[in-house]
Amino acid sequence: MQRFIPARPAGRIALFIAILSLAALLLTRPSKSGDFQEYALMTIALASHGTPDIRLADVEISARLSPEVGLVAVHQQLRAGMLHGADYPFPGFVHGKDGRYYAIHFFAYPALAALPFKLVDAVGGQPFKAFQVMNLGALAILTVALFRFTGSAPRAMFGTVFFLLSGGLLYSNWISPEFFTACALLSGLLFVLLGRPYLGALLAGLAAMQNPPLVFFSVFAPLIRICHVHAQEGIGFGAALRKVVDRHTVLASFLQAALAALPVLFNLAKFGVPSVIAVLATNPVLITPARLLSFFFDLNQGAVVGLPVAMLLVLAQLASTNPLRWLPHTLAAVLFSVAMAIPSLSTVNWNSGASGMMRYALWGGMPLFYLALVYLQRLPRWPLALAAAILLAQAGMVKFARSYSHVEFSPAARLVLSVVPALYEPEPEIFIERTLHEDGAVHGDVVAAYPSAAAPVKLLFSAQSRAAHAALCGPDGEVALDGASGHWPGGWTYLDGAPRCARGRPQFGAPP
Repeated sequence: MQRFIPARPAGRIALFIAILSLAALLLTRPSKSGDFQEYALMTIALASHGTPDIRLADVEISARLSPEVGLVAVHQQLRAGMLHGADYPFPGFVHGKDGRYYAIHFFAYPALAALPFKLVDAVGGQPFKAFQVMNLGALAILTVALFRFTGSAPRAMFGTVFFLLSGGLLYSNWISPEFFTACALLSGLLFVLLGRPYLGALLAGLAAMQNPPLVFFSVFAPLIRICHVHAQEGIGFGAALRKVVDRHTVLASFLQAALAALPVLFNLAKFGVPSVIAVLATNPVLITPARLLSFFFDLNQGAVVGLPVAMLLVLAQLASTNPLRWLPHTLAAVLFSVAMAIPSLSTVNWNSGASGMMRYALWGGMPLFYLALVYLQRLPRWPLALAAAILLAQAGMVKFARSYSHVEFSPAARLVLSVVPALYEPEPEIFIERTLHEDGAVHGDVVAAYPSAAAPVKLLFSAQSRAAHAALCGPDGEVALDGASGHWPGGWTYLDGAPRCARGRPQFGAPP
């Protein structure tokens, strides 16, 4: 019997999407990671009574659908807090001004999942697979955008697999919006480039309702297109500006910004502040150049963990034909990525649960991935060896990212700490929690010694803490800081090797 092979490229794309989606649904399960409790309960609430407020009946449904030991305690504490009228019955939930309980995240993502949730539940399936269905829908849109951008079914399929191996697979099954946001942002950039500003704005606007830094899309997406037209067509910036910016471009930017503003209006109405997350879980003092460097290049959770090939291709673009002509386009996309990263740096829980690269870095790094796609598209042909090498390298990174948890150092970090420890001084929360293998281990008096207190290669402590000085140099001791480095907010200071004491005797490692 002759096999049916679609003759048209669009047919091949449709078949590719169908096979990929079916395999994902049959072979994988939704992951109850990240902010699962919030998104699950909001989806249940919207599917049950059409409003985002969390009710006791919603908690009961969630408890029935999530009988895992750890989640039983979550539901018990949340239920008890709600019954007692607590302002914060459980982390991630808050009492609104109207007397109802809400999750601190916005409900756009759960609203999109509510209908699939009801449908999957109605046919007897696992209701939380609705999130997989929604994420696969976002991936299908991305594949279509890649097909429109490249004009080639094979290149679009390659781009989709490249995306999945560049961090997408790490979060594709999470019941939280990271994967959806990354797909929507990348698709939005491609559609804007293709002259579809409203579609791009709608996708990026939906994503911005869950991740507010995407509001910068309204400015950077048109700028990136202007720079692309300038470089691609070899025309001046004035001509490119006139070609790109019209009333549709302006209205699309307003649409994207308006969608991004909806959570602000909701927060003002329900909590009296523009962002309850900003009040409860951020600190502007934490926005530092060192954290920005950590966002992109930390060996445990930086964007480099998931996007090493994309980053190399960004550099390759600068060394390609007409590099100066393409430089503004590259800088615009890089600045977009940096602009989205900066608000994320204020988060209090920096070393949060992650799958390799941190969740913010997945979508925050998409402008870099976009640059990689643009560079590849400029190549007249893609040698099979090049495509295979790219995918093989990224497949290795997926395996690498899955080989450790967020309370362990990555193999790369361990290698650097064992060979050249002076070159690696991560953000203090990362070092403390991964050294002590404990989430939430950070407090002002903690001392973290890697790999152990008996034979420290690297130490971290707060120079402002008397208890830390005493732990390192005895009850009345004081650590000599002439060899210290780091000096992070809060007095966090690194030492290489065992401490040298200005007073007292070293308590960690052998005396000098």
